[in-house]
Amino acid sequence: MTAWIDRQLPQGDEIFLDHIGYFVADLETAAHQLTRLGFRVSPLNVQYNANERGDLVPAGTSNRLALLDRGFIETLAATAETPLADQLRSALARYQGLHLIALTHADMAAQRRRLINAGFGMQRIVNLRRRIPTSKGERLAAYSVLRTEPGEMAEGRVQMVTNHTPELLWIPGSTVHDNRVDALTQVLICVRDPAEAALRYGRFCDREIEGDEHCAVVALDRGDIVLVSPSRAADMLPTLALPDLPYIAGIALRSADVAATRGALTGNAIEPPIATDELICVGPADGLGAYLLFHAASIDSPWPSLVNARRGAVR
Repeated sequence: MTAWIDRQLPQGDEIFLDHIGYFVADLETAAHQLTRLGFRVSPLNVQYNANERGDLVPAGTSNRLALLDRGFIETLAATAETPLADQLRSALARYQGLHLIALTHADMAAQRRRLINAGFGMQRIVNLRRRIPTSKGERLAAYSVLRTEPGEMAEGRVQMVTNHTPELLWIPGSTVHDNRVDALTQVLICVRDPAEAALRYGRFCDREIEGDEHCAVVALDRGDIVLVSPSRAADMLPTLALPDLPYIAGIALRSADVAATRGALTGNAIEPPIATDELICVGPADGLGAYLLFHAASIDSPWPSLVNARRGAVR
């Protein structure tokens, strides 16, 4: 990671890796597995869109979250009959796992203009809302969400978001986890042509790219998008089993205490195929269909670092 702005929300033209989303068939089952992985999981959240009159219309999806000091993990399920829910079901038919990558920027209108000028098909900005119970009564969490047109990004639902009510999301105590994870640092995508995908994501994020034809990195102002070929994925990932490509293969998560992370996992009968003093990799069977790479803060580029770690892996 060439940059890391240690702030929850971006300012100016900063772009952060905000969250990733698992598409799942059952939110309760997914929440149970996240709990086994050592995360504190939020209650069920039903999502709505605010129309032009301000009326709340069901978006068709609901979620549960694992909030981090920097970013978060989302599990999403279809809970109504809407076009958005149909897109989720279609993606879920390919595989259960990661299908959503959300970046965050302070100005969605400006980003929509920029992305359209860059040649991307973009949907209208959605006014996403969630009802939040508080000690002072119910409040509405408010987000502006900008999504690409379906099929524009073959890897999944790639979107940008502005959080207008962060105080309703990151409340005291909500980011304390048994596994000591405090940040989402990288998302790993396996594609047939990393060079093409990197150019596209670089254009989408308006950022430079690094790497080669087998591993390319789009470095954001907080967090990275890492794109790898199947052969490089085989070098990185233990017990590799790729579904139909493209595949959002995994995420990297910073831990404040890797020993505590390992203790939380083994205490819940999860035995990582790779575990060193600084890196712990959990496979798709335990990771809801994706690889989870827990890493120490000293590791600057977690996914590329895993290649060397595999050679001396402790099983």
